Amino acid sequence: MKYLIAILVVGLAFTGNAGAQSQAKTMHDTYCIMCHGTELYTRESRIARDYESLREQVARWQANAALNWSSTEIDIMTNWLAERYYGLSCPEQC
Repeated sequence: MKYLIAILVVGLAFTGNAGAQSQAKTMHDTYCIMCHGTELYTRESRIARDYESLREQVARWQANAALNWSSTEIDIMTNWLAERYYGLSCPEQC
């Protein structure tokens, strides 16, 4: 029985992560790409160099675009960008 519970917990965690990743991609493709391409993330002069500065940029630009994202949505987008484009590890609080 405890193995079944462990499998269910791991499965739910994976599904939650997949859902967040899907949400972030949709948000990115809907709101971010309308103003810039992905080359912004890999350019030499990029502003975001670590996880915290990346989160600050996500928060800044969603505010500039008047998207009114919640803190959770900002975190979801930051985590997705950090993993997909920046190769940054999420701090412990993620």
